[in-house]
Amino acid sequence: MKGFRLHRGWREPNGLVTNHVTLERIIKAASACDAMGVALAEGDFVLDVDINLVWLIDDQGTLVWSLRLDDENTAPSP
Repeated sequence: MKGFRLHRGWREPNGLVTNHVTLERIIKAASACDAMGVALAEGDFVLDVDINLVWLIDDQGTLVWSLRLDDENTAPSP
């Protein structure tokens, strides 16, 4: 099993990632594909009003998956 880290944050329209909020979710999986499936099942972590970006990195810090959410909003909720 390999270790993957699931992160979440807010991506501004200019591409800057702010409000980097992560609970350092560690996902143990055999492959990046399996880790993506586990990440998508983390609904309460992935779907939050104050984030619009989630990403998964492997144990060497390489981005293996990302998902942009809610492109219509340009700011986190007040």
